[in-house]
Amino acid sequence: MRFASHVVGVAVGLLGAVALTAQDSAPSSAVFGLIFKRIDQNGDGRVTKAELELQGRKAGWLAAADIDGDGSLTRKEVVAFFERKKHSEGMGRQTMVYEFPEGTPINESSCRAAAEYSAGHNGFSTLIMVNGETVFEQYDHGWAPAKSNRLASGTKSFSGVILALAVQDGLLELDEPVSKTITEWQDYEELKPITIRQLLSLTSGMHPGDVGIVPSYETAIQIELDEKLQAEPGTKFAYGPRPFQIFGEVITRKLAAREDLGYADPLAYLDGRVLGPIEMVYTDWKRDENGSPRLPSGAYLTAREWVKLGELCRNEGKHGDEYLFDQKTFRQCLEGSETYGGYGLTFWLLDAQASGLEGRPWLKGAYMAAGAGKQRLYVLPAAGAVVVRQGESKKDFKDSEMLDRLFPVAPAEAPATEEEDEPKDSDFVGLPLEEGEALAKQRKLACRVTMIDGEGLMVTTDYRTDRINFSIAKGKIVKVTRG
Repeated sequence: MRFASHVVGVAVGLLGAVALTAQDSAPSSAVFGLIFKRIDQNGDGRVTKAELELQGRKAGWLAAADIDGDGSLTRKEVVAFFERKKHSEGMGRQTMVYEFPEGTPINESSCRAAAEYSAGHNGFSTLIMVNGETVFEQYDHGWAPAKSNRLASGTKSFSGVILALAVQDGLLELDEPVSKTITEWQDYEELKPITIRQLLSLTSGMHPGDVGIVPSYETAIQIELDEKLQAEPGTKFAYGPRPFQIFGEVITRKLAAREDLGYADPLAYLDGRVLGPIEMVYTDWKRDENGSPRLPSGAYLTAREWVKLGELCRNEGKHGDEYLFDQKTFRQCLEGSETYGGYGLTFWLLDAQASGLEGRPWLKGAYMAAGAGKQRLYVLPAAGAVVVRQGESKKDFKDSEMLDRLFPVAPAEAPATEEEDEPKDSDFVGLPLEEGEALAKQRKLACRVTMIDGEGLMVTTDYRTDRINFSIAKGKIVKVTRG
């Protein structure tokens, strides 16, 4: 049955579900007008996730339709989303295979297997580079080499590059207080000691802001009268957009004080000193309400462009015969904090769990830039590889599943052990929540509740290998997942 032929009441009820299927065409303009009127209850001309969820409607498709990345949908954006889906239904797959360097740990078959996994989870682009040479590209669901996609939080890792560049230029030091530049903070004893390192390792202790809602630089640095630190600086990992916007203001002020550099904002600085030399071009980069570039999200790139950043990072900033940013600082971006070993400075660390390295020698030293929809830039120095994966996927996409297909090395045989002595996630099932939390702490795992008695809770979408998620029913843990 076509969407446009439903009565309006049914159409409204199924809007979220229809957006996740590939069988329906865009509704007529008249039907859309009535749909929007019902869902947009405050009449501001935009539909938000909160409005959808408040009415019991699915909201997982909103991010894919949110062209400008502002967290809400206009009627035009929803129409465009349905038209894109309609267009992609008739498009086939485009695969390009090139020459593989001698001794590479991957091959055409493994590349196809990884790309197939990605495509099966609504992946658009898979591009694989080894030793600086592209060996494989695949585009699915209507995508093509020239078509870009949002990076979402994958944008955050550009701040690590800006950091290493700023250190090289003498703009700042990694462990200097943020308050040295944001002088307004000097009136707040709690804020004065927060360092640049703590800010970008997401351990500042400040409220990190709500995921998906990017404040302006001006708003990010403001301290409310009743605002308190959530924890002592350096003692708690908290993921959100605010630290990156604060960093944006720091860099903006540092640049203003250095007339010899001649850059107006962090993006102009990044463009002139890094992206220009490596000939990397972004399709778009969203700005905040005051015109400043959004550093937590906002970049739109093709796979062929994003991989250039990955290759530069794999070479620790070396381009030709020179280093475009400080090598020592960049290496520190790939070190986890004492608070949380899975995140460095703007990069997620894929080798943080020793158990994950068993049978996976290519994973040693690996890291990634990651964003909502499972945007991924994997950098795998041990294999000399960089992998771009773009799409709009849900939580069922797993990094390990894709990478294990790309590197088909049989896991090393585990040493013999008594099965009952081997800790398993299933050990949590059946425990009361309090006992489950205690066991998680004993195993040095973060934990959170994602569902209670069949009702899903709103949680962040960042991926953590050392975190377990509990589904609770009648006060006891009934399901455990990782991520």
